[in-house]
Amino acid sequence: MVVTPVSYPMSSLSAVPRRLACALLLSPVLALAQSVTVTVNTGTAVRTVDERVFGLNATMWDGEAGGTQTVNLLQQAGVRTIRIPGGSLSDEYHWRVNKTLDNSWGWASGMNKFADLITGLNAQAFVTVNYGSGTPEEAAAWVAYANAATTAGTAIGTDSKGYNWQNAGTWAALRAAAPLGTDDGMNFLRRSRATPYALKYWEIGNECYGSWETDQQAVQWDPFTYATRARDYITRMKAVDPMIKIGVVVQANEDELDTKSPQTPLVTNPRTGAAKKGWTPRVLARLKELGVTPDAVIYHRYEQAPKADAITWGGAYESDATLLQKAKTWPTDAAAIRQMVTDYLGATEGAKVEIVVTENNSVYAKPGKQTTSLVHGLFLADSIANIMQTEINALLWWDLRNGTDFTNNNGTELYGWRGWGDYGIISSSASGGPSTSYEGYPTYYAFKLLSKFARHGDTVVQATSGSSLLTVFAVKTLAGDTNLLVINKDPSATTTASITVNGFTPASSASVFSYGKPQDDAAKPGGSGATDLASSTMNISGASFSASFAPYSMTVIALTPGTTTPTTPTTPTTPTIPTTPPPSSGGGGGGGGSPSLWFVSALAALALARMIRCRS
Repeated sequence: MVVTPVSYPMSSLSAVPRRLACALLLSPVLALAQSVTVTVNTGTAVRTVDERVFGLNATMWDGEAGGTQTVNLLQQAGVRTIRIPGGSLSDEYHWRVNKTLDNSWGWASGMNKFADLITGLNAQAFVTVNYGSGTPEEAAAWVAYANAATTAGTAIGTDSKGYNWQNAGTWAALRAAAPLGTDDGMNFLRRSRATPYALKYWEIGNECYGSWETDQQAVQWDPFTYATRARDYITRMKAVDPMIKIGVVVQANEDELDTKSPQTPLVTNPRTGAAKKGWTPRVLARLKELGVTPDAVIYHRYEQAPKADAITWGGAYESDATLLQKAKTWPTDAAAIRQMVTDYLGATEGAKVEIVVTENNSVYAKPGKQTTSLVHGLFLADSIANIMQTEINALLWWDLRNGTDFTNNNGTELYGWRGWGDYGIISSSASGGPSTSYEGYPTYYAFKLLSKFARHGDTVVQATSGSSLLTVFAVKTLAGDTNLLVINKDPSATTTASITVNGFTPASSASVFSYGKPQDDAAKPGGSGATDLASSTMNISGASFSASFAPYSMTVIALTPGTTTPTTPTTPTTPTIPTTPPPSSGGGGGGGGSPSLWFVSALAALALARMIRCRS
C-alpha cells in the first residue's frame, strides 16, 4: 500500500517516514493514479459484528484438521467459527463410526480431531447432521455426545434402521471414558472428558434441495418430506439439549427448485397471493403447518460455474473482474430470504429466525487457479465485509484445507502464478504444487487481515466509495478506534482516496496493515520478500486525509482517537426489505463438500476408494 498524507506535497516524498519507503511508488506513477472520494460516517451504525462471520468449514478428509500446527495457523488468522463434518458428505456421514454410507474404512478426521480444532480455537461450531442417510435418533445421539452430562437420562431409543441409541448419558459417558486396550472402533470418541463440548449450532442436512446430495427417503429432494423430517430431528435433538439452535436449509429465490424434485404441490404466498413451487416456500409453509419454527435458515452461495461446466452447458465461467463485483449483492439475497421467512412463517415467528451462511466460495465445483490467487483473497475479504452490511449473522468459508487439483481452469486469462486450484485457505502438499500442508494461500492472509479490521462486538458503521473498484468498509471498535478496510480491485492502477471520517477525530498516527502483489509474489518458488501482512504507520492530518492503494491490494487503516470525544454510533438499523424480493444472485447448490481429486486418487491407490459423486 502507498500512503500519502495530505500534508505531504508531491515534491516532498522524502518527508514520508523511511519505514514506508518499501511501499511508496514514484511520483510519476502517483500522478497517474485514479482518485476516489471516500466518506466514513462513524455516527451511523449498520450493525454489531458477530464473530461467526469469521468462519471456516473443516472436513473429514483433512487429517491435519485438529493438529497443533493447524490450530496455531488459524489462531493467527483470527478464525472464530468452525463447521463440521464436510459439506455434501454430511448427508452420508455416520459420526459414531467416522464412516460414510457402508464404507469399511474410516475418514482421516472424526469427532476427536474436530473437537481438538474447535476447543483449540475456543471457537463457535456448526454441526451438520445426516439427513440423507441418517436418522433423527443418530442426530440426537451426536448432540448427547457433544453436550450432555454423564448423568443425563433422556431416552433416545431405537431408530428406523434398528440401531438402539439408548439414552443421552450413554454418549456422554463414551466421551468421558478412557480408550479401551482393544479398540472396538470407537476409541476415537473416548476422550477422557467429562465436560461437554457445548456445541450450540446445528443444521439438518446439507443442500438437501439438490439432486447432487445423497437422499435415501422414499421421495427424494422433496421440500415436504424434508420439512416433515426436520420437525422430527428438531424434536429429538432439543429433547437432549433444549439450548441448541437448529437451522434448516433454504435457497434465496422463491421459485428455485431442482428439476428432480417433486414439482407439486404449490403453496400460496400469504402476502402476494402467488402460487409458488420453490424449495424455500414449500419448506417454510410445511413447517408453519406443523407448528415448528427453526432457529435459523441456512444458505449456501457460490458465485460462478467452472469453465468445464460452462463449456458443456453454456454460460459464463470464472472471471476475475466479475468475481470481484459479486459480493456487493449479499444485501439482495439477505432481503429476499428475510422476506420469504416473514411471508411463510409470519412476522412474529419469522422474527425469531436468523439467517446464516455456512458455505461460500467462488466456484461451485472444479476449482482452478483463481481459487489460489490473490484475486480470491480479495474476494474473501470483500464477501465477509459485505455480509457485515446485512443481517446475516454467520459466514463459513469453504474451506480450511481441501486438496490440490491441477486439472481445472488454469487459463492465462485468470490472474495468478499457481498452476492449481484449491478451495482451502491452507495448502495440501502435492508433487508439482505446495511442498507442505501448512502454506497459507491469499485467502488465509485475507482472514488474518480481517482480524486487524473487526472483532466480535465492534460496530459496523457507514462507509461509501466513489468507485466500484475501490470498496471501503469501516467499524468502530469496542476500544473506541475506527478501522477502515480498503480493497483495490483494479489489477493495474494505483488508486488515491480522499478520505473523510465524520464524527471522529483521529490521532496523528495510524497503524496500517496490507496484503497484495508483493506478498503474494514472495511466495513463488525462489521468490523474495515477506509473504505475511505488511505493517507500517502513517501520519494523519485530521479527519480528512489521503492515501493511495496499490493495484490488487487489501488494506486496514487503524485510527485511534485524538483528543476530541468520538461520536457514539446510532442504534443499528434493520435492513430494508423490498416489497418484491429480487431474484437470487448466487447459486444455492454446489461448491465444496466433496473431496478433491487428489484424495480420491489416494484412496484408489489404497484400494479403498468408491465413486465419489461430483456436485456439479
